[in-house]
Amino acid sequence: MSKFPPIPRLSIVIPIGRDLAAFESTLISVLENSVLGCEVLVCHDGSYTDPFELGDEVRFVVADSAHPLDLISAGASQSRGRFVHVLSDGIQATSGWTEGALEKFEHYDCGVVAPVICHVTDGKIVSAGWCDGVDRLCKSASQGRASLEASATRQIGAHLQASFWRRELICSLSDAFTSNDCLEASYAFHHLAFQAGWRCCLASESKLSYTKDSLPWDESSLGRGLRTQCIKNHFSRGGWARSTSAAIAAVLSSLTRPGQISEAIGRGLAPSVSGSLLERLHADKVTSCDQHEMIVSMPRRDKPIQQTQRRAA
Repeated sequence: MSKFPPIPRLSIVIPIGRDLAAFESTLISVLENSVLGCEVLVCHDGSYTDPFELGDEVRFVVADSAHPLDLISAGASQSRGRFVHVLSDGIQATSGWTEGALEKFEHYDCGVVAPVICHVTDGKIVSAGWCDGVDRLCKSASQGRASLEASATRQIGAHLQASFWRRELICSLSDAFTSNDCLEASYAFHHLAFQAGWRCCLASESKLSYTKDSLPWDESSLGRGLRTQCIKNHFSRGGWARSTSAAIAAVLSSLTRPGQISEAIGRGLAPSVSGSLLERLHADKVTSCDQHEMIVSMPRRDKPIQQTQRRAA
C-alpha cells in the first residue's frame, strides 16, 4: 500500500547531484526525521537505479538533464504539496525542521522561507539566508546569534538549494528565468518574486545541518560577481557607472580578503552580459502576490488577518 498522503501539505524535492554520498546523507536525514503529510521526491536525469529500493517511501522524478535547476524544476512541477522544500546534496534535515518554516506561510505575502543552516558538530550558524553587502552580493548571513537576530529584521533572500516555497511561485519562477547556475537563480528568483509582491521570511526555528564551515555556492569568483551584479543592475536600473562604483567599493572592502577581489572586479564587468540576462528573464510569467490572494484561501491567524485587512483598506 502506498505511503504517500492523498493530498500532501509539503513536497520535499531532493535533486541528485554529482556527489552520491552527499545525496544519500541528505535523503537518509529526511527519512529519519519523517514529516506527517508530506511527500519526498528524488529528482535525477534517468541514471539513478534506486539501489536501496525506496520506491515505497519516495517518488522518483526524471528530468530532461542533470543540471540542478532542471532537476528542481521537474520536482516542483510534479509535486503535489501546497509548499515545496528544496534540499540539495549534503544539507541534512533535523528533528521538526519544517514546522517553523511552514508557519511563516500564514502571512499572505510570504512566498519563500529561508531556514537556518548550522554546522553539524558545534552548531555554529553557517547560513541564515543571504543578504547584500558592500563587499559581496548574495552572501550568506551568518556568524552567531546577533547576526541571526539582525537577519530577521532586514531584507534577506533564500538559497535555492535549501529553501521553502509556495508551489505556484517556484513553478512560475522556473518558467520566468533560465539558468544553469543555482546561485544566479537564487538571486534572480528573489528579485523576480519581490517585484511580484512576495517577500522572503527567515525561520530561525527551522534548523538544517551541514558538515562544513561554508556553503559551496559562497565561493568567490569573477563569474559570481559578474552574474550577481548584472541581476542587481537589471532590477535597480543600473549600468556601467553603478557597476564601476560598486566594484571599487567592493575591492576596498576586500583588501584583507584577497580571495574576493576577483569577484569584486567581476561586478565592474557586469553590463557586458546584460543582453544575455534579458534574453533569459520573463517577469510576466511570475505568479504575483495579488493573483495568489484571489485564488487561494490561506489558513489565517489573528496577525495575518489584520495584515490582510489593512492591505484591503
